[in-house]
Amino acid sequence: MLEMVLMVATLLATGIEAAYVPTEGGGGEYLVRVEPDLVKNASPYTFTSDVPADARDVRRVKIYVADSWPPAVERAVIDAARRPRAAPVALAPTQSRLMDVDSKATAVDKPWGLLIGSLVALFLSLGLNAYLGMLLAQMRQRYLRLLHDTTAE
Repeated sequence: MLEMVLMVATLLATGIEAAYVPTEGGGGEYLVRVEPDLVKNASPYTFTSDVPADARDVRRVKIYVADSWPPAVERAVIDAARRPRAAPVALAPTQSRLMDVDSKATAVDKPWGLLIGSLVALFLSLGLNAYLGMLLAQMRQRYLRLLHDTTAE
């Protein structure tokens, strides 16, 4: 477990960068930069980088093992980031149906509303129990005070 936490911290501190750069002739290049320390450590973990959905027609994947992007590549990455994103490509009817099934399955797989509702109910229950505990303590103090006053007379 500790090894996994250290690995995630290392990835966040150093990391892997990725960028999609469209080319002049159509399509584009998917660029990945990996810190040299990650490669030198010969990590047993698999590093992945997902290609964005709007990155159409990826013709080449370039992997750089370096501390920073080379200057020419960095300019291309900055220029690509400034360009507006292309609209998603229209899917064929069969692909559209498959995407609908996948999106429904994903919605079922992640019941965020149920989780948030359960957490709200939990915190309301804890708050109510704390309030009732304070009321009980006050009533007990009042009872003990009255008992003491009646026995003292």
